[in-house]
Amino acid sequence: MTGTVRDEPELRLPFPDAFAVDPSPTWAELRRDAPVRRVRTVAGDEVWLVTRYDDVRVVLADPRFSRALVVRPGAPRTAVAAPRAGSITAADPPEHTRLRRLVAGSFTQRRMREFRPWIAALTHRLADDVAAVEGPADLRRLFALPLPITVICHLLGVPAEDQPRFARWSEVVYSMDMAEKDEVERSYDALDAYVTTLVAERRSALLSGQEPSGALLDELVLARDQQDRLSEAELVSLVLTLLVAGHETTANQIGSFLITLLREPARWERLVAEPDLIPDAVEELLRFNRLGETGQYRVAAEDVTLAGVRIRAGDGVIAAIGSANRDESVFDSPDSLDFGRGGGGSHLAFGHGIHHCLGAALARLELRETLRTLTTRFPRLRLAVPVEELRWRQVLISGVAELPVLTAPLPAITAR
Repeated sequence: MTGTVRDEPELRLPFPDAFAVDPSPTWAELRRDAPVRRVRTVAGDEVWLVTRYDDVRVVLADPRFSRALVVRPGAPRTAVAAPRAGSITAADPPEHTRLRRLVAGSFTQRRMREFRPWIAALTHRLADDVAAVEGPADLRRLFALPLPITVICHLLGVPAEDQPRFARWSEVVYSMDMAEKDEVERSYDALDAYVTTLVAERRSALLSGQEPSGALLDELVLARDQQDRLSEAELVSLVLTLLVAGHETTANQIGSFLITLLREPARWERLVAEPDLIPDAVEELLRFNRLGETGQYRVAAEDVTLAGVRIRAGDGVIAAIGSANRDESVFDSPDSLDFGRGGGGSHLAFGHGIHHCLGAALARLELRETLRTLTTRFPRLRLAVPVEELRWRQVLISGVAELPVLTAPLPAITAR
């Protein structure tokens, strides 16, 4: 890799102080002093880390930065899990365009409006589970995780009883510990085998004359078998990607949202008193809370100069979305949470360009209904432990391992 001074000190991802509520100060230092910087990944390879908003948008949208090249043999690695060909997340046009069109209809704004009453009812059922706990309740286990898992299973047509089977595999594949490499690969293989079996079962049911369920899995099987619009490998990979990404990201966002709101109770109290603020609050929380400790990965398809740095063809490039969303040149007082900031479309939490998150509308719906339900049901919700005692999962899509909260009213203070 060429293009920067070779005597600069080595910088490794994730940073030593990465897994915490607040972002590492290193991000602000990089935006100021070295917006395109060479770093070493957990896999041991060197890539470029891009931290400023405008440059991140370029990496995410410019076709000179490729997703398909990420899976080319010899490409720099950024994670423990080896990237796999055939995935929509590892494709460029026209393959990406073809695959995205197959599933885009299931995630439209209109479909989400139809879906809203069902999701709202689900949030209240999960809130019942939280309310039934005496003492501290783990909001991650009881609410943040089961909500998006149940939703994506419903949308895809995956049996709800299978949730425990793939939830653990999904968590493992995001590991950032190279010592867990073998376990990561086994979990990836288990997920692949599970989805392959699921596809075969639905195909058999449809061939036997069973009416299509209307779920996305059936639609994709028919698109494969009757229209030849995708290969078998693409079908399995697409379902696997939607299943894993469709719940891990939202579950961790819910946890981060609640921590951010509850660490300063006035934030929570404001949403309790002004529920109409919730849509704007969701957008600001998406900007404010980073999702992951690195960013979205690309490989340069040709030589590119970015922020005065020459990036060579074949170099890996990480677009640090969390850093971009705190860029001082774009957002006034970026380290302050401001529900009146407006401009929800300005943040990059869902990416940018052709790989803009397919499930953005679904995620927004889940996050809004989460805050509507929890602020209504638990107006005096509070953390059961200090923020500093929360244990963070050290994975690509980071979040807390448990989120203990108290839901009962605060005890009255009596005079002695």
